[in-house]
Amino acid sequence: MTATEPAAARAWALLQAYEQARAHWPAVPAGHHRPQSVGGLVDLLPQADAVLLDAFGVLNLGAQAIPGAAQMLQRLRELKVPFRIVSNAASVPKATLVQRYHRMGLPLQAEDFVTSRDVVAAALAAAPQRRWAVVAPVGADCSDLPLAQARRCEAGALQDDDDAVLFLCAQGWDEVAQQRLEHDLRRRPRPVWVANPDLISPWEGGWAREPGGWCLHLAARTGATVQMFGKPFAAIFERALASLPPGVRRTQVWMLGDTLHTDVLGALAAGLRAALVTGAGASTGLDVQRAAATTGIVPHAVLPFIGPGP
Repeated sequence: MTATEPAAARAWALLQAYEQARAHWPAVPAGHHRPQSVGGLVDLLPQADAVLLDAFGVLNLGAQAIPGAAQMLQRLRELKVPFRIVSNAASVPKATLVQRYHRMGLPLQAEDFVTSRDVVAAALAAAPQRRWAVVAPVGADCSDLPLAQARRCEAGALQDDDDAVLFLCAQGWDEVAQQRLEHDLRRRPRPVWVANPDLISPWEGGWAREPGGWCLHLAARTGATVQMFGKPFAAIFERALASLPPGVRRTQVWMLGDTLHTDVLGALAAGLRAALVTGAGASTGLDVQRAAATTGIVPHAVLPFIGPGP
């Protein structure tokens, strides 16, 4: 896939990549509903006790805010509708994430975010003490994570006293490092925690493989136990729900995202209402009716942008 491909072709290729890995994702819960087409998030608010929003493709594309996103966030605050940004952003501490969004003109605070990094941090704090080999680029800031014993997994090589692997970020990772990691895991399988289950993401010039993409077949290839954190898995949604004010009804919480297999499927499996955003992110140009028929993943609503679009 390249950046020059038509948006519809890219969206369908992404959907197929996730669908081919369907055995790794949560099951679609029983139930029948037809998606309603709406103009924006404001049309869903009469049915909403609270709102969960994906970041990429809903609030921003790269370093640019999507037009209308800032206004919609302000509208939610004015109407006192609780919201959280639920993201698989695991590569940086939350303070860095907040700074990025401030530069985009999106005045979000740390408490507005629930990330897969948060879920990993909670799991690390509750787990037995281990020595972790952390997959992350040189200079990555891990100071917010409870890693009493950790080192950077240099070029995929594991040491004999490494108890487990934390795959935090795929930046700089390549096939050579992957092959070395798999070799060392086959020699002695160890638990592998994947902080971002996304398979691929759009990047300049094409697509970048994310931690979930590198680790999808790791268990079968090496015998290692692989655990993924973030959307579409339950823990991140439960953490987001727990952060909302008392009295919020699960069935009246909307999750809005640009990907069927992470945002929509995860929300449906968690018992939430799910809306697919199609105007700017991974589902731009997607034939939603065909996608729903192919995957069985049916959003409750479809909208181009959360606020007034470009």
